[in-house]
Amino acid sequence: MSHKSILDSITRKSNLVSFKLEDIRLQVENNEVADVTVNLDYIDGLNPSELKNVVPIANNIKDYLTNYPNNPNDLFEVINRNLTKELLSDNNLGLSEVLDSLSVNLDVSPKVIPFQFDNTNTRTSDGDINDIVSFQLKDIQLDVTNRENADVTITLDYINGVDPSDFKEVGVIADKVKDYLTNYPKNSNDLFEVINRNLTKELLTDDNLGLSKVLDSLSVNLDVAPAIIPFQFDSTNTRTPNGNINDIISFRLEDVTSPIDGGIVADVSVNLDYVDGIDSSVFKDVRPIGNYIKDFLANYPVKAGLYEVLNRDLTQGLLNDSNIGLSGVLDSLSVNLDVSPKIIPFQFDTTITRTANADINDIVSFQLEDILLPIDGASVADVAVNLDYIDGIDPSAFKDVIPLGNFIKDYLTNYSHPNDSFEVVNNNLGNALLTDSNLGLSSVLDSLTVTLGASPGVIPFQFNNTVTLTPIGTTIS
Repeated sequence: MSHKSILDSITRKSNLVSFKLEDIRLQVENNEVADVTVNLDYIDGLNPSELKNVVPIANNIKDYLTNYPNNPNDLFEVINRNLTKELLSDNNLGLSEVLDSLSVNLDVSPKVIPFQFDNTNTRTSDGDINDIVSFQLKDIQLDVTNRENADVTITLDYINGVDPSDFKEVGVIADKVKDYLTNYPKNSNDLFEVINRNLTKELLTDDNLGLSKVLDSLSVNLDVAPAIIPFQFDSTNTRTPNGNINDIISFRLEDVTSPIDGGIVADVSVNLDYVDGIDSSVFKDVRPIGNYIKDFLANYPVKAGLYEVLNRDLTQGLLNDSNIGLSGVLDSLSVNLDVSPKIIPFQFDTTITRTANADINDIVSFQLEDILLPIDGASVADVAVNLDYIDGIDPSAFKDVIPLGNFIKDYLTNYSHPNDSFEVVNNNLGNALLTDSNLGLSSVLDSLTVTLGASPGVIPFQFNNTVTLTPIGTTIS
């Protein structure tokens, strides 16, 4: 197959550029300081040469925020809307012609708002505007039997294009949350999942808050400090004004050992995505699930093999166990194994998701750190790779990640075009990985995602580029 025909067999799904500016002092009444994270989601298939230099964009942002030209009493949500509008309408930047969407996140240091607060505004090429506001309250003591402490994160997803006058004062919402949890009015033995459901219902039905008229959805995450549940645990409940309810329970077991490959240590993260609106009486106690996982891994009968297969066996075991009873109450179960470097000499994890209708998705991720890249006079980059396998693929098709890691290191450290931008390098690397017949990725993946995280150098701030490529069915030979 010719070089041209190989590249024609790949469709670029997306090209995302992100960068972060730290400690920008806003020219507003109280001179708050914010970190500013920018995501440039380019039009699919755009030629890498059309990607924009991020330094002028960053300079525009700094100048706009430090010399904010509008009302200094504007809400941060309004400031962010004005900023994204300014960026897209600036002809010198030329972003409106090349982006699918622009997102800017303002992460504001506590001051007038006395807790962690951030706002994300996203504008699309067709004029849609989305505003998401998040804030976190730390160390809230719950008025329940064991007086657990929890960090509470609230996410307000506003109706697209909502009038700025409808943005809500988060301090009032925060006071309501604190009061409800520290004076919980219902059964003090309620599960955290039930407490969270009751809280989101209270917030959406409170006429004084007025959230139900302006939000697409409200999400509350309770991150509960270990106590009766002896490991990291959190519950996320999402409600919409029209009555939809979704519950996701997550927990994490640290330093779990397994005899595979001479003994490994892994952190295990579990997500239980319950059937929407399920009766709260069927929520499962996570402690037996945690004990099952520890026992399964400690007594795994296969002494050598791929961790992807181990994870598939674990998730199947969890869903098949009638004592745990997960199969009838979940939309999906996801388990992530984050394996400490040993035989695989770099950060590696595998995530298996099984759904109620028996779909299986496997994602393998790994990261190479401090790779020396001979562009811009020598740059250092971290490389994160996600392999999204074809759903339900035969386990024999999983690839050994060590040759992939070696290929990437060799490709980048011997890169022969020193004047290329990071975006061009990353596109070329993604194409090289998918078209190498020895690696054999094109026949087994739904998509390949590569992120280059560049240390500050010629670009004087945190910067990364993410490219996602997908084969379109042509086998590379």
